[in-house]
Amino acid sequence: MSPFLLSNPDAYQRWRDEKLSKFPSSISDLMVEIRDLNQLSLAEKTAIRGCVKRAGFALYKGPVEASKENVQALGEQFGLVRLDHNPYADDDAISSLQASHDTGHDTGHVTGRKMYIPYTNKALNWHTDGYYNEPHLTIQSMILHCVRSAGLDGGTNQFFDPEMAYLLMREADLDWIKALQNKTAMTIPGNADDDFVQRGDSSGPVFSVHKASGSLQMRYTARKRHVIWADDKATTQAVDFLQNLLGGPYTFKHRLEPGEGLISTNILHTRSRFEDGDNQHQKRLMLRARFYDRLVL
Repeated sequence: MSPFLLSNPDAYQRWRDEKLSKFPSSISDLMVEIRDLNQLSLAEKTAIRGCVKRAGFALYKGPVEASKENVQALGEQFGLVRLDHNPYADDDAISSLQASHDTGHDTGHVTGRKMYIPYTNKALNWHTDGYYNEPHLTIQSMILHCVRSAGLDGGTNQFFDPEMAYLLMREADLDWIKALQNKTAMTIPGNADDDFVQRGDSSGPVFSVHKASGSLQMRYTARKRHVIWADDKATTQAVDFLQNLLGGPYTFKHRLEPGEGLISTNILHTRSRFEDGDNQHQKRLMLRARFYDRLVL
């Protein structure tokens, strides 16, 4: 029985005690050296699974020369096969995240990317990926692979485990958990400003339970505009608590360098503003693969 179901307090207490006892104390505890992304050794797989179980993600350091095919092969080894074909991903559904003016194209598809912060050099606030998706298109897992880091400065990520956010909030006030499990807790209004993206209003909970695995799911954004929270005291208090939580204790920070990457259960994360250099080798490029599948642990 899932420890995240409120009807299972005993299971929750056992899970809570284990979570706190095994939670990593340093980002270095979550870095795994990988020889070949296409074919992980048993030891490499075990190490990655252990990190994900403890903190929701693992960082890996692999070969500097890596392709989209390598990223996809890495995901397949953990049961990740159903890629999210979001509108501004590349044709293979893996997104090339870079400042949009660096693409060298002038199509409506690429030009429209400038409306979305991931395709700029601006800072990204706390969020889980695909928080605007419909429930049946929930992003369960994500890989972020660094091809090039920013040539001058910035592009540092922060990470926060949704399970730890849940634990700390539940310990503080169970009513806040109940509020954020409501199906209308957070609504993202439809997008009427982008001719390329056709999306209606998307309402759903912040915390929910994945039916097949019993694991915790989270959808969240710290954005102030274009988000509608349920208008009740418990939700307001819960959102304030969560916003104050992120960036504090239990937060990890790391700047991905070429050949490094993140594999996660769609954890909470940010990105700082970055500054590219003048030549192509100094322009930040990340490959992002988002999946509807849950990491097989």
